[in-house]
Amino acid sequence: MMLITTSHRPTRRTRSFGHDLERVFPNSLYLTRGKKTLQDLLMEAYDRGYERLLIINVWKGNPLKMTFIKVDPEDWGYLGYLYLHGIKLQREIGFRDLRPIKEDMPLVVTVAKRTGIDHLSFAQVFAELTGGTFVPRRNYSLTTIADKYNTDVIGVVERHPRGIAINFHRMDVERERAVGPLISVKIWIMEDGRRWDYKEALGLKRGEQASKDFLSLE
Repeated sequence: MMLITTSHRPTRRTRSFGHDLERVFPNSLYLTRGKKTLQDLLMEAYDRGYERLLIINVWKGNPLKMTFIKVDPEDWGYLGYLYLHGIKLQREIGFRDLRPIKEDMPLVVTVAKRTGIDHLSFAQVFAELTGGTFVPRRNYSLTTIADKYNTDVIGVVERHPRGIAINFHRMDVERERAVGPLISVKIWIMEDGRRWDYKEALGLKRGEQASKDFLSLE
């Protein structure tokens, strides 16, 4: 599905995040960046047969941005970007040492129940970025969706106090609980101009979020 790597000089937490993504993106690989240039990474992804390159950028020790790139020597290009509020790793959720999925199966992306139009839009965008398959939730259970699409991996877009989040289910590991990583997204931007910003969605102006966060503590 995709080659996953980081910006130069990643932190331990960023590397752990890359490994977690390798465990929920079927047929993907986490690669240590080292001194490789972007061109080196694109060529390596192409040589390994991947259609996507994902680069995780770090800021103050934590993953800040996920950049998705289309791998094609004649038509490569940036697809879009996710700017993150934060993440929760698989080990922080209670799952350690999951095996990567090397079988050929789709990553299915859907939404949690009782979500809104913004969540639906992001689910479709995330499927585009990853090369996954978007499936409307309706009244289906995750088990029903997994069985119908013959997959063990479902990314579920859900509500989050500070934006939109996506969490991952490994049906071969645990059918009732998400295994992570949990990714909280504050902004997504597609190269074709589509975008979403959680502050704009909530009607917040600059400086208002600090007051909102403070009041929520009272």
